[in-house]
Amino acid sequence: MSPRRRALAAAATLAALASCIPSNVVARDDRAVATPLAELHFEPANGAQLQGLWASVAITGDAAVALRRVYYVFQTNGTYTAAALVDEGGTLAFQTLSGTFAADAAGLVLDGAEPVQLEQAPEHLRITAPTGTLVLRRETTQ
Repeated sequence: MSPRRRALAAAATLAALASCIPSNVVARDDRAVATPLAELHFEPANGAQLQGLWASVAITGDAAVALRRVYYVFQTNGTYTAAALVDEGGTLAFQTLSGTFAADAAGLVLDGAEPVQLEQAPEHLRITAPTGTLVLRRETTQ
């Protein structure tokens, strides 16, 4: 093998090794294989513990026309804050809102509005409203 070919082979090997992240660098929970959304079994979320950060993993229906990503933080004191990445005519912008929430057998109520259907699966919530369905996964804050 010529010196030039050896140098190219060594460079390719180094590039391949540099792009690999050892599994011990990634947290154990982040190495686990996620259950595909289609395989999750959702049930009514009566008494669900909503507290914490939730991030969208699926948006369907009319809401999907403009929404790209949605985040909710539900607090133990009955308040929430949310941010949505919205596509308005090709321009992306975050829209935020905060308020109060309640979750009971009727569903999820934000700011005293009509309840929307709320379901849960392990580490997931599904919110179904007339404008579409939002599936959220529990996230951790750092």
